[in-house]
Amino acid sequence: MNISKVICGNYSYQLYSFEYFLESMKRLEQKEIELWGAGPHLFQDDFSDAMIKSLSKKIKTYNLSVICYTPEQCMYPINIASSDPVIRKRSIAYLIRSIEIASQIESPKTLVTTGQGYRDESKEDAWDRCVEALSILGRKAEQLGVTIVFEHLTKTTTNLCLKARDVDRMLKEVGMKNVVGMIDVDMAARLHEGVRDYFELMGKSIQHVHFVDGNPGGHLAIGDGILPMDSYIADLNAYGYDGYLTMEILHDSYHLDPEAAYAKSLEWCRNHQYLFSR
Repeated sequence: MNISKVICGNYSYQLYSFEYFLESMKRLEQKEIELWGAGPHLFQDDFSDAMIKSLSKKIKTYNLSVICYTPEQCMYPINIASSDPVIRKRSIAYLIRSIEIASQIESPKTLVTTGQGYRDESKEDAWDRCVEALSILGRKAEQLGVTIVFEHLTKTTTNLCLKARDVDRMLKEVGMKNVVGMIDVDMAARLHEGVRDYFELMGKSIQHVHFVDGNPGGHLAIGDGILPMDSYIADLNAYGYDGYLTMEILHDSYHLDPEAAYAKSLEWCRNHQYLFSR
């Protein structure tokens, strides 16, 4: 694993223009980014193909490339497992559009989350709706040469894929080579899991990582939480992971000065560079 694959996203930059974010990435000497598809930078429903093309051109002007497009989808009105046909239809259409945007901005991956069912309904019915939706999205992604990285969530955001075994089961039921797993180390830690739990089950099927600190919980800058970030790096190396680690820093305490949070995290990685080459 190479330290150059530790990258930033625009997650904590909501109070700043997209141009400021790009300038920030230039100051932090970044070459690749994960792009969060949310307002005010990229709210999908407001963006035409021409606007996406302009945005992509702007990113390239800063000598940046997008390695994963991550549309906002963790709350209403997006839920691919919903029992409400209107919500579900809208959600699938929204994520089909996300796949198209990923292709348009030349991102090889787009991130999709599990959705959820009502807690007073059958969990298995919601599970089946998620499998079906992921299959639909997988076929669209396959047509456009995009890989879907499938993200687990937490108890407050889903009743479906919470732990490694849930993600493994979901991927096996979908059964598509371009619908693969990922791990968010902070969310996994909330359920007392870590890198090893995911790789033991899925191995090379894990093709993306959100690498943030936590208490657990919080999605903090590296060093601001209690998670064993050095152990995670050692485990990723042990299992031969050579993909990207996105610092998905989300806590609102960083919103007024997001660059400082990312700079601190990158500095932690540089200070622990010896871990990446083991």
